Amino acid sequence: MLVLTTSFGFFSTPAQAGITDQLTQVYQSAKSGGKEALCRKGSFTGAEVSLRSFDGLLCSSSSTIAALSQYACNSVAGFAGSSCDVKGKQTLGGADPKTVLKEKAKSATGATKDLITQFAPGL
Repeated sequence: MLVLTTSFGFFSTPAQAGITDQLTQVYQSAKSGGKEALCRKGSFTGAEVSLRSFDGLLCSSSSTIAALSQYACNSVAGFAGSSCDVKGKQTLGGADPKTVLKEKAKSATGATKDLITQFAPGL
């Protein structure tokens, strides 16, 4: 069992549950803050949670989040070259973010679906 540590404490459940919790936190932060909140640099204290938080872990956790990060964040200042950007590109392995996101949106649930609906409407 992988135990993740973050500024939010310990996740003693499997890593996927921790990732789900992090995505929910990202969505709560970004739903009122917009694309800048989704793509900004996270803070060490946990006051600002984004896709870039947790050293870009979310951007390497699934191709769906990797595609969302590339699709929604590529025009946000400071995103290029971030851990999320690098890990997202690696996760996608050269696949087109819009194509991947469009396909993955069909089966997305929970906070992932909410993020796609808000930041990639119409896909």
